[in-house]
Amino acid sequence: MESNMVKDTFIYPSDCIDIVTRFFSQNFHNFKLNRNGYYTGYWWIEYKNDHNDIVVYFDGDIGGHFCVYIYIYGTKYSLWQYDKSVNTATLSTEQNIIYQLNVLKRFLNEVGYGEMNN
Repeated sequence: MESNMVKDTFIYPSDCIDIVTRFFSQNFHNFKLNRNGYYTGYWWIEYKNDHNDIVVYFDGDIGGHFCVYIYIYGTKYSLWQYDKSVNTATLSTEQNIIYQLNVLKRFLNEVGYGEMNN
């Protein structure tokens, strides 16, 4: 029996990087792309804000899942420590990546590292 439901399948690593890159260019002008890449299903992208000594790192794996790490003054934090709801949005889909990016945006604004502190 066929279903009209759209499957929530993960997207290619290059597409994941494109989504993050577009979001950062539109929302986080004070962050600069530091490095990115993908290889055999893995993907990574890192943005840096030298002014506030913050690094945001996306780490995707071959199983189609990803996580976001935030380094503040050299200390590593996971985005889920701020909002555990991201744990239900780890599959590398456009919807989940944008969801986690919006959580990241909310976090950065709440702690004072958002666009208001260029």
